[in-house]
Amino acid sequence: MSKYSRFILFALGFLLIWSFLNPKTNEQSTDDVMLEGKTKFAIGKTVVINVKNNSNADLIIAAKCPKNPLNVEYYMNGEWTMIEAESTVCNKENIVIPPGKKHLINYAAWNQTLFDQKGKYRISLEQTIGETRKAFTKEIEVTAPGLFRILWVEGLYKPIFNTLIFLTSVIPGHSFGWAIIVLTFIIKLILLAPNQKALKAQKAMQKVQPQLDALKKKYKDNPQKLAEETMQIWKKYKVNPMSSCLPMLIQFPVLIALFYVVKDGLDFVNPQLLYSSLQSFDTSLIEPVFLGLIDLTKINVIALPIIVGLLQFGQMRLTLGKSIKNAATDSPMPMMNKTMIYFMPLLIAFFTASLPAAVGFYWGASTIFGIGQQIVVNKSKE
Repeated sequence: MSKYSRFILFALGFLLIWSFLNPKTNEQSTDDVMLEGKTKFAIGKTVVINVKNNSNADLIIAAKCPKNPLNVEYYMNGEWTMIEAESTVCNKENIVIPPGKKHLINYAAWNQTLFDQKGKYRISLEQTIGETRKAFTKEIEVTAPGLFRILWVEGLYKPIFNTLIFLTSVIPGHSFGWAIIVLTFIIKLILLAPNQKALKAQKAMQKVQPQLDALKKKYKDNPQKLAEETMQIWKKYKVNPMSSCLPMLIQFPVLIALFYVVKDGLDFVNPQLLYSSLQSFDTSLIEPVFLGLIDLTKINVIALPIIVGLLQFGQMRLTLGKSIKNAATDSPMPMMNKTMIYFMPLLIAFFTASLPAAVGFYWGASTIFGIGQQIVVNKSKE
């Protein structure tokens, strides 16, 4: 696979992640209060509802701890039945939502009891607006998990989630940032062999690129012959262009999983997601602020994107700098490589500034490891 193809694959992957992590919602209302969010949840997925205050005064939601926030009803035998759950981990303070603002209601602490079976549910909030008592509701449907979700949750999300929780539980101070760094190191060790192979394949591709450019000129009017000669060169120098893509593809599900770990915060964790050995750990003890500087559960729009972008720029220079310097002046690849060196860091900085800081933090830590690995490959004589 050419560098151009890898660049397209990388960009498309990030765009897919962006659309997957930031679904659009068309909910619009002139109600004083609106309950927003998804209308379908698979069993085991944490139900979350955004309460939006469209009124002109503060909206105060009284704390019901240890009972679940807002009222929840289950539709059974043709009628709505009130259901409740209790949790020892919940917010005991009233929720105050200023005019025009939203507040996320997270049912993680009660999810396993409230939404444990298929069917229709209704979440409601009663408030006095002016002198009128009003009820604002939202209906949701809980469905059986599909095969893809089962594979995703059991095969990827839960292992990553539980590894993070375990690391956080044993690290002094329960630092989430150090847990991400250790997780990055573990993932990089697991991917060490394929990553090393990919970097060597990329280096080999740079060596044969002048020959490939010559073939493109020689057989520009004969695509079939060009493909045959290209395959011969790959075979001769034992180059597999696809091998450099696998480690990159593996990173995407890890990033998505990490996003879902932190997107709703770490105060309330759905116990269904924890392995039995970790269910005794109090997740409210997790310290999300790394070194007192950056809250990894929040979006950081300045410092972290700049740091991650610069790290990515350094890695791209190490990866493609030599190929640009040694390339033929009439080859189209140098221009493409120069575009990648400057555009890719900007693209990654943009995504870092748009997602919870933990995602960019992981990418930055992974890039530092990658820079070290690239230096070793560049110095090798193979």
